[in-house]
Amino acid sequence: MLGPLYFRQPRLVVLTLGAVLVAGLASLTEIGRQEDPSITNRFATILTPFPGASADRVEALVTVPIEDELRAIAEVDTVTSTSRTDLSAITVELNETVADPSPVFSEIRDALDDAALTFPAGVGEPEFDDTRGPPAYTMLVGLTWQADGPANRAILDRLSEELENRLRAVPNTELVNRFGAPDEEILAVVDPDVLASLSLTLDQVAAAIDGADAKVSAGQIHGSASDLLIEVSGELDTLDRIRAVPLGEQPDGTLVRLGDIATLSRGVADPPSQLALVGGRDAVVVAARMAADHRVDRWAERARQVVADFRAEAPLGVGVEVMFDQSVYTDERLGTLLGNLGTGAALVLVVLFVTLGWRSALVVGTALPVTSLIALATLNFLGIPIHQISVTGLIVALGLLVDNAIVMTDAIRHRLAHGMARLEAVADAGRLLWLPLLASTLTTVLAFMPIALLPGATGEFVGPLALSVIVALVSSYAVAMTVVPALAGRFVGSGEGSGFAGFVRHGLSIRPLTRAFAWSLDLSLAHPRLSILAASVPAVLGFIGMGTLPEQFFPPADRDQFHIQVFLSDDASIAQTRRVVERMQQVIAGEPGVASVDWFLGTSAPPPYYNLVMNQDGAANFAEALVTAASPADAVRLIPLLQARLDAEVPQAQTIVRELLQGAPVDAPVELRLYGPNLEVLRDIGDRLRRVMTEVPLITHVQTDLGGGTPQVRIAADEDAVRLAGLSLVDVAGQLDANLGGRIGGSVLEGTEEIPVRVRAGGADRSTLAGLAALPLALSGGTSNGAVGIPLTAVAELTLAPQRALIARRNGERVNAVVGFVGQGTLPAVALADVRALLDRHPVDLPPGYRLEVGGDAAERDEAVGNLASSLGLIATLTLATIVLTFNSFRLAMVINVVAVLSVGLGLLALTLAGHPFGFVVIIGLLGLIGVAINAAIIILAALREDAAARAGDRVRMRQVVIEATSRHIVSTTVTTFCGFMPLMLAEGGFWPPFAVVVAGGVALTSILSFYLVPASFRLLVGRPRAAASADRLVGVQSPA
Repeated sequence: MLGPLYFRQPRLVVLTLGAVLVAGLASLTEIGRQEDPSITNRFATILTPFPGASADRVEALVTVPIEDELRAIAEVDTVTSTSRTDLSAITVELNETVADPSPVFSEIRDALDDAALTFPAGVGEPEFDDTRGPPAYTMLVGLTWQADGPANRAILDRLSEELENRLRAVPNTELVNRFGAPDEEILAVVDPDVLASLSLTLDQVAAAIDGADAKVSAGQIHGSASDLLIEVSGELDTLDRIRAVPLGEQPDGTLVRLGDIATLSRGVADPPSQLALVGGRDAVVVAARMAADHRVDRWAERARQVVADFRAEAPLGVGVEVMFDQSVYTDERLGTLLGNLGTGAALVLVVLFVTLGWRSALVVGTALPVTSLIALATLNFLGIPIHQISVTGLIVALGLLVDNAIVMTDAIRHRLAHGMARLEAVADAGRLLWLPLLASTLTTVLAFMPIALLPGATGEFVGPLALSVIVALVSSYAVAMTVVPALAGRFVGSGEGSGFAGFVRHGLSIRPLTRAFAWSLDLSLAHPRLSILAASVPAVLGFIGMGTLPEQFFPPADRDQFHIQVFLSDDASIAQTRRVVERMQQVIAGEPGVASVDWFLGTSAPPPYYNLVMNQDGAANFAEALVTAASPADAVRLIPLLQARLDAEVPQAQTIVRELLQGAPVDAPVELRLYGPNLEVLRDIGDRLRRVMTEVPLITHVQTDLGGGTPQVRIAADEDAVRLAGLSLVDVAGQLDANLGGRIGGSVLEGTEEIPVRVRAGGADRSTLAGLAALPLALSGGTSNGAVGIPLTAVAELTLAPQRALIARRNGERVNAVVGFVGQGTLPAVALADVRALLDRHPVDLPPGYRLEVGGDAAERDEAVGNLASSLGLIATLTLATIVLTFNSFRLAMVINVVAVLSVGLGLLALTLAGHPFGFVVIIGLLGLIGVAINAAIIILAALREDAAARAGDRVRMRQVVIEATSRHIVSTTVTTFCGFMPLMLAEGGFWPPFAVVVAGGVALTSILSFYLVPASFRLLVGRPRAAASADRLVGVQSPA
């Protein structure tokens, strides 16, 4: 044993403590700091444009070929897609077992190249984006237009690009993106009549411009002495150069140049694909993300300095403001948690003083910072940064990591009180306790192992808590076997005392309470079966109460932010979306307690929180707002208030005000996925499911993937008339597309930016049906009457007809997801139960080939619980093996297993009495409770088994062993564990209080098992009555002081 060695060599103690101090303090300055754990991004988005194609064509020609390639990759878990007009959007989710997604993403890129070979003409190149998943952005900076008049979005674009480059140069910056940035272009507006008189089309003009752009390789000369590159001058670089591009020759031999028939200007694409509004003003938002496992406070300080320098250089009329800074939340959260840690430590020290006396409390109290510093250094070595989960793990371990030190110190004190020499007491305590303490440490470690081994995003989120606890427990065992015996052997008093002096020296001792406790133990040991039954009743009540607890995945985040999602009709333009958003801005900004409101139109907002996911692309009818309240309490108050006001005052939009949640992200809290081949059948059944959901009062809004569709202009062309005009139907479609959207021809390079040149016909009304009908079709060579163009109505009729807005698929099957959103404070599981109850009363019959599954919050919870349970069998086997090897007895191992099962019931009883829901964090708490609960049982059984009289069935000796050898440190560890969790029990929000109540309340209640089930079980399974004299001594026995 190392205890005697450390006792004999005090310099070794000093050197050990010095090394621990240096390593711990060095780690404190180096270890990473961030708000939340780093979650591996296993999501990727693939956007493939197909201009002019309907949703059906996009699905068949783009989405399905890509899906077929993706599903052949073994690491791909889920492929969801949305095919809509002009665009295929696919989201890929990798298996949770994938630790490094980079090789898989590379394989996906290769698969996209293979799929692109099958695309028809007109399909754009697939855009692969693996930057949208977690973690969240660390800083958001808004560049706003504050001058009078319309915003010059081109200036904002250039300035935001410069800021983007500067932030990317900040050390440890992982990603920088811009939101709301316009697409700059050079627009050449051509007179359609002049164009028709020259027998030219927009495609021909664009081709001429592109042909004049000499930014192509002209070869290379390979000489005997040197190699020379060849370059043809004349690339497009200025507006004058573009104006000079020749288009053709007139009959008199003069050249017609682009400047003769077109007006050129620089600007931004209209309509824009996305917009950003910061504080109601036009803006471009620059979002930066720090690389994982670095100190966010240091990164944010450098980034803020970059922003400050940029603000000083920005021109008048352009505002530069930091919209979000994660370091502020990190400092606040870590400050609160570290305060809780300090409060818990202080409570533990007070408890130690009261229960053990000042000398023992000093020894055990020394073990607390020593163990914490070792744990901190180990976490830094393992690459686990300081964040809310790892710090909470240290708080959880606070009451546990003194257990071994308490047991060891109390054992040495007990031996010294019985006259042993100090070295002998240290050696004997170490010899007796090293195996039981190792077993109790290992069983607690094994109890937390399922959490540490949990795969996927949920495991990465809660796993650091388990790792922090495991590291602290292993460290506490090492300290208890080395430093603690040396200090206890030298400083713990050996004499007895009474009164106040006795309390200060040996801790609180209440003789009437001791006698009552001894009497209860005598009664328990006299009637062991009845005692076991009575001790089990509270646990049984806990299991019964579990049926009354509502289920929950993860609770809401205690944060001053929330977000608002706005959905307009599928045919809404981004201009209409902006008008609706501006009306909402007035409603929201006028509410007291709102600090800021920032909008993002046409796309998802950049996530400032890890739980938010970007899943909207090219959606002109969508907008999302990030709202910051004055405080978390204001956010809680504002969410239902704004939901009601926006529903009433802006009825033309479906508005969902959503709180930020903990845990894995879900698209909607309640979701029913309907699978089947026929879209019309899917839509009809989906509508019935939607009506069922709307009847549930707890569900505030309902959406379906397959809605009513969007209007489409159908052109019924007279093919004969088109052919007589020298055109084909493809020519007609091409000219309409060119007139409405223009054609790209060449580009201008400015630094690293490529600005495209767009050619478009002028003078045409491209926003109404009348303007569309009047669009001229250029004829090749004119007609017999000399006409060079005819209106569209001369060869076609225009009608309005509905078309399918989008087609959703999941893992290769068509799907119609019916999702429901619940109000604040409503548990999704309760709303889902109401939906299921309605479906049971009014079932929806599914035709053959169609099936229904549950998604949303319930599916994520079931998956996380399944992953957690997957390792329980192995962990339980290892725990059983540890206990059996420790006691060399299957019977005693059975007692420990009974305690483990009943402790779960006691934890559930505490949860039921506290009124918290049964969430995923509660399951984690129950696993931790099992490990803690069986520690006391192991210590009591080890002490009883070591005593020969107790093994022989002497009830008096059994009672004496429990009281003298175990009760003081079991009470001490129970109270310290409870006090260590007290700051978490009293914390705000719904994340940590249920967890703390389960563990702390369960630990307190398991004292019943420790004192009234374990000794009684030992007597039944191991002890045998020695003689009648032993029984006689039970009558009128004097309880020890």
